[in-house]
Amino acid sequence: MPIKTTIFGKIVVLIVSLLIPILMLYSYFYKVSVDVVKSQVVSNNWNRLSFFMSQMESTIDQLTKFSVVASRLPSMRDFLEGGETETAYERFRKRARIEEQLILQNATSVWVGQLTVFMPDLKDMISTDYSIAYDEVQDLLRRESQKWTHIEAKGVNEESAYFSRYTHTRLNDKELLVEVRFQDDNIRNMLSEFKRTGGTSPFFYHPELGTIQNRDSDAVVIEQLVSELNRITLDSGGSKTIAIDRGRYSVNYLQSKSLGWYLIDYEPIEDILSPITKSRNLFYVSVALLLVMSMLASLLLYWQVQMPIKQLIRGVQGLKHGNYAIRLSTKVHNEFEFLFLRFNQMAEQIQQLIETIYEEKIRVREATLKQLQSQINPHFLYNCLFFIKNMASMGNKDAVIAMALNLGEYYRYNTRVDSDIVTVEDEMRLVANYLTIQNLRLERFHFEIDIPDTMRRLPIPRLTVQPLVENAVIHGVEKTDRFGIIRITGRSDGSVHRIVVEDNGPGMSAEELDQLQWRLSLPMDDEMGCGLWNVHQRLLHRYRGGSGVKLSLGGTGGLTVVMQWETDARG
Repeated sequence: MPIKTTIFGKIVVLIVSLLIPILMLYSYFYKVSVDVVKSQVVSNNWNRLSFFMSQMESTIDQLTKFSVVASRLPSMRDFLEGGETETAYERFRKRARIEEQLILQNATSVWVGQLTVFMPDLKDMISTDYSIAYDEVQDLLRRESQKWTHIEAKGVNEESAYFSRYTHTRLNDKELLVEVRFQDDNIRNMLSEFKRTGGTSPFFYHPELGTIQNRDSDAVVIEQLVSELNRITLDSGGSKTIAIDRGRYSVNYLQSKSLGWYLIDYEPIEDILSPITKSRNLFYVSVALLLVMSMLASLLLYWQVQMPIKQLIRGVQGLKHGNYAIRLSTKVHNEFEFLFLRFNQMAEQIQQLIETIYEEKIRVREATLKQLQSQINPHFLYNCLFFIKNMASMGNKDAVIAMALNLGEYYRYNTRVDSDIVTVEDEMRLVANYLTIQNLRLERFHFEIDIPDTMRRLPIPRLTVQPLVENAVIHGVEKTDRFGIIRITGRSDGSVHRIVVEDNGPGMSAEELDQLQWRLSLPMDDEMGCGLWNVHQRLLHRYRGGSGVKLSLGGTGGLTVVMQWETDARG
């Protein structure tokens, strides 16, 4: 009997010795999985937050520029130059023209805002909002100019809040105060759209002024989060874990450079880790069953216990080294069959979870790409339409026809979503349309396109060359006093193909050029232009080798941008 007891004890010790490393390995794997999932979710939420903030900052920057444009209107100068000899009808006609231009300018913004021009010297004002009174100029002067201020104002039937910013200038020796304001509802609408597309419920927060929430937000949770946020000092952006009565939340925040408010996005950590927690609990239950069943099996057949455990260890080691497709199989029909089944279910769930994260990341990238391809620049279209109107007024029929044809071809190509792959010839046709449009408007540069016939039928992703050419126009020829020259050439070297865009603009220093080239390989931030970065990333992910965008100083003093790819794409 003592001999039997000793053998049984050894088997039990052996089983326990095998289970301890398994538990330790899984605990380590669980911690690594939690860190990976949390970092991926935080990264995805942060990318969505940054994209939302960039959209809002762009809209606010557009509204900010309205005040400058409004103060420089020729009709405003004409209005101020008018004297006492003008009739009331003439003054009314000039005022109506200014109001029409202000309303038209305000209509170009995606937000509903108000433009008001106060003229203290004339004790007069012109506004797109007829509810604004001249007496408000005193309240305006008490605030700091060229800074957005949040105002709580009482209307006739309801209380409304808005953001206001004014610019103090002079025109014709007359003092002008140009105020731009927009209601909080604009931000609420953007927050509601953000929640609809992402599932989370963000809000705007200011330590002193309170919050701006979407219409379906959880006021109780936000109130508790704000109470905790008031106790800490926030940087310009980051992530924190905050515990409240309802649990722990992952909070991402990003400060608006224009308004000074914080965009806060939160998500329960329990929801983030729920799939992994279930897998962990399942594994612990499986290990407990394994311990009981193995002790019983050790009394019957030692070999039926020893071998399955070794196989289980190999499976866990495979998971540890990232082989999530590993599955266990057994020929014995005992309790270990159930354990292996549970292990395979756990591995399958973990594999599905990781694949889901990467697929979501790819979908976000593709959605961003499609959005960038389909968006229409309102300022570009606005300028082209004004060119057509001016040329029509001058009777320049040829210029009107040329602009209309090129503009139509340009937007027909941009709004096509039937295929992501086109030929080099199609892309060059779009580039020619774009450069012709810009040349008709600016009349200060010349462009040349020299693509060999052998390259014109090569397939490339849509909208890869046009952003490079647009950079050459905006940051090259438009920023130099010289007559601009843009050259687009193509060359092939076996399976490696290149399209080179050169301009004679002001160029960049060697340090700035190296910094820009380095930033192309990083995740996109608020300071990085999305056009050049998007082209580089698409080439980098679609093609192999040294594909991408390469920058260098041009021989004519400007910048040379080389787009390189190989014909054997990865799909």
